[in-house]
Amino acid sequence: MSHSDERLPLQQDDRMEFQVERMILFTDAVFAIAITLLIIEIKVPEMHHPTEQEALGALFRITPKFVGFFIGFFIIAIYWVAHHRIFRFVHSYDSKLIWINILFLLSIVVMPFTTAFQSEYVNLKTPWIVYSINVAFTGFMQVRLQSYLRDPANGIVRPRAVGHPDLDLARPLMSPAVFLLSILLAYVLPGFMLRMLPMVLFPLFSIYVRRRYNRQAQVYNHQITSGLAA
Repeated sequence: MSHSDERLPLQQDDRMEFQVERMILFTDAVFAIAITLLIIEIKVPEMHHPTEQEALGALFRITPKFVGFFIGFFIIAIYWVAHHRIFRFVHSYDSKLIWINILFLLSIVVMPFTTAFQSEYVNLKTPWIVYSINVAFTGFMQVRLQSYLRDPANGIVRPRAVGHPDLDLARPLMSPAVFLLSILLAYVLPGFMLRMLPMVLFPLFSIYVRRRYNRQAQVYNHQITSGLAA
């Protein structure tokens, strides 16, 4: 018996669309709180003798924190966009999907701490490794989430959407690849250079992912067109 068959007796009382919407709203709230907490970690610098020169010096001293903030902000934003992109296909749910989503959110909730840790000690490698493990785990959880969505046996998305390129696993694997590579390079590169790696590697990895997406989109559109013609 498939997962969708198991849910059929419950659908009359379950208000399926409403429950899926609740899961999405809860996820959005967690993302909003996590991304807001990033800036709270940056305190206004104290100046004992306020002058223009001291104000510029104080801003310069907290520049690494702003670099960490922007990295953390866009990483969380990328994962929110990815979640938004794949959950538009969801028309059903089960308890396993809920818990996979919760574990995915667990890694998002931890990000304000790991972001603050690596931006506070910008010249050290260990804080960056901790942050990279956090981001890589988030990426692997997104892969697990998408794998569960695109499995026809689970009945979470409609059969027609299973082959959609937005559910391809190459894109969510990009972040783990970038940050796991940075962990390996931590043994040969200084701490401040590790923070620059995502800015270099993401555009390079994106070229392959974009080309793969375009190829899959052509195949998918052809299959849909052929199906409608038939």
